[in-house]
Amino acid sequence: MNMTGFSRIESIGSYVPDQVVTSEDLMDEIHSETRFGVPNTWLSELTGIRSRRFAGPAAKPSDLAIEAGRAALEKCGMDPREIGMVIYCGIDRDWVEPATSHRIQRELGCGNAACLDVTNACHGFTNGMSVGDAMIATGAAENVLVVTGEVPSHVAMDCISDINENPTQENFQQKVGGLTTGDAGGAVVLQRASQNSGVKTYRFSSQGRYAELCFYKFDEEGKRTGQMLMEKISAAAIRMHKSLISETYKMLNWKPQDVDYLIAHQPGQKVHERFAELAKIERNRAPSTFEELGNLTSASIPVTLDMAGPKEGDRILILGSGSGLSISQIGLVL
Repeated sequence: MNMTGFSRIESIGSYVPDQVVTSEDLMDEIHSETRFGVPNTWLSELTGIRSRRFAGPAAKPSDLAIEAGRAALEKCGMDPREIGMVIYCGIDRDWVEPATSHRIQRELGCGNAACLDVTNACHGFTNGMSVGDAMIATGAAENVLVVTGEVPSHVAMDCISDINENPTQENFQQKVGGLTTGDAGGAVVLQRASQNSGVKTYRFSSQGRYAELCFYKFDEEGKRTGQMLMEKISAAAIRMHKSLISETYKMLNWKPQDVDYLIAHQPGQKVHERFAELAKIERNRAPSTFEELGNLTSASIPVTLDMAGPKEGDRILILGSGSGLSISQIGLVL
């Protein structure tokens, strides 16, 4: 699916918790060396993820989203009452109902905004941007807050408990990917595109045959269960991006050297390097956050974009991906 953009990013906000948890800490929790013959440095060496941030057991997804949304609003000096729609894009939600965006709207003071949630695993944020863009294109909203908050540390703790309860090699391989994630919040404020800035194109592709490579769900007893087959899902995402990238450059009328920043979803070092390679972007133009923050799931795109510190007029190529499998390629001028 291809879509012309009608919006631009007016402001970016992000939030990461203070608590630092290393990969070695988590590997020690599952006694990786004595049980599986794997040193506690194995996860960091495999993925390049040295640490991540955890928000704590009582944290809700909206807590992190609110912090990121507040940062985005403050950066552009916008009155929250000017926001016409709040779109929340996280994997987890505060409640089954209502939409988590309602709490975000209330806490940020966006009293004039319509609210809805968009969820699509790690890919949710780029989907949320496209929905916000469509609302701006139709005139339904002038200012849209797209926001996410992720606390996958809760899933990581469940994975640790599950591995400790069932310490087989197979269970270790299925669950260890859940230890790569970190907690964070991210947000953008979208407005109508100007003559010089805005999203030029959105491109989306989904392949449901890969759905079971990475999932989590609740079993009959209400226990969270799932798996993350890191190598297989990463290889599939790379193939899907590779099949689209040449046409994306053609549609944008860009060459790789025209791109100021490549902002990619970052489950780890190898994938990030392959994304940069297939886009023909040098690493100094492909900022990374995975080393210290881990896989930020749906917050990866806005947090990396915020920390890169792009300036007005910069050309940005976004490569999004998430289990399912869904990918996106977005070209925009800030």
